Amino acid sequence: MKTKGIVFCLLLGIIYTACTDSAGRVGLSIQPEGDKVSVFDTTLVIGAKTIVVDSIYAKTNNGLLGDFYDPTYGNIKSSYLCQYYPSVGFPYLDSIVDNKIDSVRLNIYYTSYLGDSLAPMEVSVYPVVKPLNGNYYTNADPADYCDLNHPIAKYGYTARNLNISDSLMQVNGYYHYISVPLPVSFGQDYLNKILNNELQTVDEFLAYFPGTYLTTTYGTGSMLSVDMTDITLYYTLEKTLQDINGNDSLATTVASAAFSVTKEVIQLNKFNNLNPAFLTEDSPDKAYLKSPAGVFTELTIPLKTILNGIGTKKFSSVQLSLKAYPTDNTVTYPLPFPGISNNSESSGAASGYSPKLLLIEPDSVKNFFEMKKVADGQTSFTTQFNSSTYTYDYNNIANVVQNAIAKAPDKDLKLWLIPVLTTWYMQTVSYTSTAPVDYMTAHYLYPSGVTLKKDSDNLKVRVIATDLTINE
Repeated sequence: MKTKGIVFCLLLGIIYTACTDSAGRVGLSIQPEGDKVSVFDTTLVIGAKTIVVDSIYAKTNNGLLGDFYDPTYGNIKSSYLCQYYPSVGFPYLDSIVDNKIDSVRLNIYYTSYLGDSLAPMEVSVYPVVKPLNGNYYTNADPADYCDLNHPIAKYGYTARNLNISDSLMQVNGYYHYISVPLPVSFGQDYLNKILNNELQTVDEFLAYFPGTYLTTTYGTGSMLSVDMTDITLYYTLEKTLQDINGNDSLATTVASAAFSVTKEVIQLNKFNNLNPAFLTEDSPDKAYLKSPAGVFTELTIPLKTILNGIGTKKFSSVQLSLKAYPTDNTVTYPLPFPGISNNSESSGAASGYSPKLLLIEPDSVKNFFEMKKVADGQTSFTTQFNSSTYTYDYNNIANVVQNAIAKAPDKDLKLWLIPVLTTWYMQTVSYTSTAPVDYMTAHYLYPSGVTLKKDSDNLKVRVIATDLTINE
């Protein structure tokens, strides 16, 4: 028994010595000289610059509408062209009083907005006269599709609708909406064609009505995050009802038919950006990110310097940390940072959306977004903003560095930082726990901006590599 106790104490002493070894070389002093692990552990300064791309891929039936100015990140103006998926018919067609449409409204539903809720704005609705194509990049020219000389309607609004009380603002599940009157003749012509059996399919409807272009033509200061757009036709129905005695009587009621922008049809988002000159200048201490403008940050990692240091060692980890400047408190309506967690992952929801910051090689961007891929931890990575440290941290990007060295060891590695929105679902990982799993990624289309510190104290990558050799 005493012998066992002595052996146990010796083991504890060895473990303690290993755990308190200095300089990060844990337990190396107790190894034979020929069996020691050689460690390369260094922190390198990397390069960064702001780049602007011509357009981004945005296949979605959501959109932005408005005109917003930020003193740091400049002006963003957003509009969209859209088709509508038709009802192709009317409920109780034979009961429409006088075969007459009473009114037509174009409704814009939005759950959030950025900027001044009382800034006076004007939306104009233009007819699409040429069929939209499936090029979902944001550099589409509305003039190629629309008659910009003859708007269907113009309507003044504020992001906060002062004509509707808080108790009445909940409509169709959306807290905010704008309802734009359209000419009754639009709805009447459609009804007449339905009565004459001229529009019996979706394709026939889209040929008859290719869509609309919505843009702001007056005002600046607010941006609406649009969740749904539809056109609703209102009419009166005549019905035969029975009273308590079983006698027939005539009654009228209001009914409607709607066309909505859905995933089955095309919506093309258009962003116009006026970036301040300093935003794209080669600043010694700042690099910028901005959405939905296609303003990214390009990082440059010096592969030759890394390769000279590690020699034949194998990567253990490559850790990247990016420090952000605080928000300018003098700005009345500052842009939020990209990649801020909305805490929906821990809310108990079965699925949801999460803003993140994507790290990816430039030549992989097009395919990544068009195929709606997710970060694989090998060639692409995502992270969220750490509000405690004011950093974006990527714990291990060793794979992309290793692959770049294998392909072109004499070239520096270029990586882009891009604001994105991931779609996730909750996956069961054990009998008692679940975890969010991303299954789709898109460009982040809500206005956001962040300024990264690119000085030598704040823009660094830590490289750790080891090489274990054992003498036989």
